[in-house]
Amino acid sequence: MRRKLRAGALVSLAMAGMFLSACASFGPGGDADVVDVPVDRSAALAKVNAYRSSRGLHALSLDPRLNEVSKEMAHLIAQRDSMNVRAHSASGLARRLDGSGYENYAGAENLGAGYRDFDAALAGWKGSKDHDKNLLNPYVTRIGLARTKRSDGKWQNFWVMILSRPKEDGPPAVN
Repeated sequence: MRRKLRAGALVSLAMAGMFLSACASFGPGGDADVVDVPVDRSAALAKVNAYRSSRGLHALSLDPRLNEVSKEMAHLIAQRDSMNVRAHSASGLARRLDGSGYENYAGAENLGAGYRDFDAALAGWKGSKDHDKNLLNPYVTRIGLARTKRSDGKWQNFWVMILSRPKEDGPPAVN
């Protein structure tokens, strides 16, 4: 009798495991299509620089290398339909920049989800204490920006902005 109960329990566990693994494909990171969305980076840069200028800060320049690192992160968060990823941290950003051969003195990253256009993303970042601090970071000199769109899910639109100071721009001045 005990053997039959054990065998029945094992079959039940195996079936539950198959059911749960099938359900996993419907959660975040399922088979949704993720595509790049063109961004007018020059217009976005002008808006960021106007904001920085209004606070007495120097202008930033676009960096194609940061655009690529931003694009990789935008794909990651879009695939997961979540901005809660381990790669989004100070050490995560440093590892991603180092991994792309981008040596730098300073770096910051803003993620956004759900915003339909850059103006909405920028307004959201300005309205968030930590994101605003990144926008107004006096040590950064370059910016990269990317946007992806997911075919389904909670957010669908994903934005990533990386701000950095590459080694080639020299160390930040100490005040």
